[in-house]
Amino acid sequence: MAYTISGDAYKEIAARRFSGDRRFDQFEHSTAAIPHVRHQVSHAFNQDFGIIQFKADFGQDIKVQKVKDVPHVSLHFQLKGSSCADFKGLAPQPLQAGEFNLYASDNFQSDLHFKAQQGFEYLAITFRQSFLQNVLDQFSAPPPEVTRNLSSGATFMLSPSAMRISPEIQLALRSLLHPPVSDNLLPVYRHSKVTEITTLLFSERYPEPCLVWRQEMRDIYHYILENALHLSSLADVARHFPLTEYQIRQQLRLQYDTTFYELVQERKMAHAMQLFLQTDMHVNEVAWLTGYGNASNFIHAFKRRFGMTPGQLRNR
Repeated sequence: MAYTISGDAYKEIAARRFSGDRRFDQFEHSTAAIPHVRHQVSHAFNQDFGIIQFKADFGQDIKVQKVKDVPHVSLHFQLKGSSCADFKGLAPQPLQAGEFNLYASDNFQSDLHFKAQQGFEYLAITFRQSFLQNVLDQFSAPPPEVTRNLSSGATFMLSPSAMRISPEIQLALRSLLHPPVSDNLLPVYRHSKVTEITTLLFSERYPEPCLVWRQEMRDIYHYILENALHLSSLADVARHFPLTEYQIRQQLRLQYDTTFYELVQERKMAHAMQLFLQTDMHVNEVAWLTGYGNASNFIHAFKRRFGMTPGQLRNR
């Protein structure tokens, strides 16, 4: 039978921590506070993320019961030995040496299981959800299901089963643990390396934009066309879809070679042209119906689009 310890005792050793600024604080612990366990933990952390190195010898099977932690995302790399995390709401997550996965939650609750073993070692990179979202926002096609899970605070894992640590990620991890820079450059260097590791992970996991992503953008494109007369900003669009404003802006450029403003303007001018050709409305009325409070601005926009003013159109 496994020896059981409380989650609070484990948190004293290896809890996720964040500081208040970009400088890195250090935390180390090696006191034999847990029966049957000899361990060494080193944790460097700042306002965005932390890097935890945990090494241990387990004299017998250990169960850490009811671990609760702050909201965060964790990249857990099993370097040596094995472990199993049993997160509330997810299937048990066993990891063997050379495997890893990403876990995230606004409400972490789990039991941890360690077999009796010597030379156990893991590396965890933990970051706030906002840090991961900022990284994803820079992708041309971030996976929408990850974005949805992050925004909802759901407990989720990136892969249903453990992933193998690729040679590229191994190299980046080695540089992260042994940075070739001076201390005053560490915040910038670590930030770039964690971003690189995260980028490599998603590049391997999602090599091409998925069909769901392309369908999302088709829906967004048509939504803008259909509602152009009533949209004042990209935020009006983003609140109806699981993509951020930045992601929509990027994909409009990549997939449709346009911008939100250009798309809305094109639709408004097309509607104005239709009104001038099919009705005898005054230019002030058409300007107001197409969202212009100033007729002069509307006339300038119309001329830029069609090469003539509304008056010149009607006098042809």
